[in-house]
Amino acid sequence: MRRYDGPDVLDRLSPEAFRSPVCTVGVFDGVHLGHQQLLSELAAWADEVSGESCVLTFERHPLSVLRGIEVPSVLGLDHRLLELERQGVQAVVILDFAAVRNLTPAEFLQRILIDRMGCRRFLLGFDSRVGKGGAGDADSLPEIGRTVAVEVRVAAPVQDEQGRKIGSSVLREGVLQGDLTLVARMLGHPFALRGRVVRGKGLGAGLGAATANLQLEGEVLPPDGVYLVRVRTNGDREPGVANLGVRPTFGEAGERTFEVHVPGWGGERYGDVLEVELISRLRGERRFEDAAALRRQIAEDLEALHRAVAEGRL
Repeated sequence: MRRYDGPDVLDRLSPEAFRSPVCTVGVFDGVHLGHQQLLSELAAWADEVSGESCVLTFERHPLSVLRGIEVPSVLGLDHRLLELERQGVQAVVILDFAAVRNLTPAEFLQRILIDRMGCRRFLLGFDSRVGKGGAGDADSLPEIGRTVAVEVRVAAPVQDEQGRKIGSSVLREGVLQGDLTLVARMLGHPFALRGRVVRGKGLGAGLGAATANLQLEGEVLPPDGVYLVRVRTNGDREPGVANLGVRPTFGEAGERTFEVHVPGWGGERYGDVLEVELISRLRGERRFEDAAALRRQIAEDLEALHRAVAEGRL
């Protein structure tokens, strides 16, 4: 997947860089089933015209610009781009929302899609809006597109089994509440955290369970606790156990850490990027009276991991 970004990305784009592009725009936070349906339609349309599927997205959530408050992301930017690539997106352009927020829908179609990308086909999410004040919606944008010779189609709506809209805000709240079943249903796969392995304090090894400490990508986090997980490395999935929290037994507070232990792992993995799927929560994080008590609890956690593997739950 080709990636175009940077503060001058609009100045560097040119129609020659794209092949009959079929475009869509959105945050795509979480890349949930609703997004996946739209991206599937995008790919089908691109195939139909022997073109390529292109996504325009934003590093920061538009609401962060419009309201001046930071909106936590379900997925960090690199994780989001990875999910877009998995959905078959061929090119992605990362825009600064502040640079396009005052364009009318017609100006957005003309100045960004046509002039910068040579795009004449645009797929709009069924509940999405384009242009200043959100003036270009599913009802108005197809007609606006005709005035500038851009064909605009509207993606089909997607709902869950209960007939509810699948959306990033509901997904974000599900993660924060730790409802991994709901989140997995909306994503079509388990929720995952992604980060680079960094050097920790070596506490896990002294407790009989060496861990890889992940520096996360600023993603929204579920409640603190111990989780049964699957770790994705080079296409493989290996069962493990992870701890998210502040390690209160050792008097630490404030900064949350995410550590994962996979039985059988050896050697240092510093610098590796791991994707850790959260399957279920074993328990909350709590303070133990001493290291020996914590060591006994870790042994119980590992036994729970072995049972889950034996029963086919991991």
